[in-house]
Amino acid sequence: MSALLTFIARVVFGVVTVVLVLGLLAVAVVTMIGLLLWSLLRGRRPVFDTSGFARARSFRAGRGVPRAKAQPTGEVIDVEVREVSGAAIRRD
Repeated sequence: MSALLTFIARVVFGVVTVVLVLGLLAVAVVTMIGLLLWSLLRGRRPVFDTSGFARARSFRAGRGVPRAKAQPTGEVIDVEVREVSGAAIRRD
């Protein structure tokens, strides 16, 4: 009897999980379609940012972390800092 109740509980939890995941997926799809329609109604082209995929592609296994080559810096200028009030700003 205990095994039967455990089996029924697992099936119920599985069904509830599947329903929850499908519900969240439906909310995401409806939101994306709504935002797409809203941007088209406003006359703006929808922007799909896929830069994260390109960045993730560079981190494939075996490649390591991509590093940019260090560029030599220009001339270093040392100055003293002083506060400038709003009235003292000159416009040339």
